[in-house]
Amino acid sequence: MGFEEGAEHMSGGAVAYHLRENKAIERNLFIEVLARVARVANVSDYTYVGFGGPFLEDFQALHSTLRISKMISIESDKNVCTRQAFNKPAAFIQIKNVTSGEFLRSHEFVDGNIVWLDYTAPKDLYVQLSEFRSLVGKLGRFDVAKITLNANPSALGGQSKGVALHEERRHELAKRLGDHCKFELNDDDVLPKNYPTTLLKAVRSCLGDLAARASGEYFQPLSAFIYKDSGHQMLTVTGVILNAKDDQDKADFLGKSRIDHWPFRNLHWSSPIEISVPALSAKERLALDNALPITDEVDAGDYLADQLGYCPSDQENIPTTKSLLANYAKFYRAYPLFSRVVL
Repeated sequence: MGFEEGAEHMSGGAVAYHLRENKAIERNLFIEVLARVARVANVSDYTYVGFGGPFLEDFQALHSTLRISKMISIESDKNVCTRQAFNKPAAFIQIKNVTSGEFLRSHEFVDGNIVWLDYTAPKDLYVQLSEFRSLVGKLGRFDVAKITLNANPSALGGQSKGVALHEERRHELAKRLGDHCKFELNDDDVLPKNYPTTLLKAVRSCLGDLAARASGEYFQPLSAFIYKDSGHQMLTVTGVILNAKDDQDKADFLGKSRIDHWPFRNLHWSSPIEISVPALSAKERLALDNALPITDEVDAGDYLADQLGYCPSDQENIPTTKSLLANYAKFYRAYPLFSRVVL
């Protein structure tokens, strides 16, 4: 079940749609990654598979921007499937009332594929990594795979305080990862600032030996982000399938896609980039956009606060908000515009 389905347990009035800028930015950056892949392969002819949620927002975005018209939504909740059938924005979207595991066991991946496994349940981490490994093993050259994982260390539980709490959480994480953990864990790895990077290592670890297969195909990371969505810290990792036995394959892909010129790339499993921006009114956003882009030599947070003439936060949170404004300077092109529409 993806996060969209989980959000359905909240009442409509409780869902803070205006606070979902970070998730929307991450989705737009995913589209930018796919646009880079499209320079190498015709992704418009690919099949997109994902957890659509009740509104199928990702499906609509990918169809609108990349003209993908072969799409499959996986949903385990029958009621949500019924709602998807009512809300689906295009007739060609197939809605399958199955779990992700059932789908991966039965589906035959042919031609080109983009698959996004958008998980949220932290206790199912071992199964989620196992499914992602299985998926990558089934995909072919230039296919794209993406995984989203819950990156809240508090979800590891623990009753102690201080150092003892971190030790408890480390043991719990080791238990959840099982044989996917082929690297040494220490207490610092479960701290909030480090936990997303630890999960990224786990993704790499679970895929580590796939290139040794006869096909020689492997998962080449392209991006890794962390963001908070409705209070949940999430990690997303996106990559493309390349051939490890062909020394020129990676060089050709990088050259044609020019992804190594993309400022948000992650080609070497380095720490994920944090997406964290302030909630802004349309008028505030227009004022900031008029001052962008800016050079690296300028302190973006102070500069953008000066452009507004104030800091859009409470007085006590000014340093944090200036940091968010600096992030806005990085991600403003992908920042969504939410507005009220009367039908």
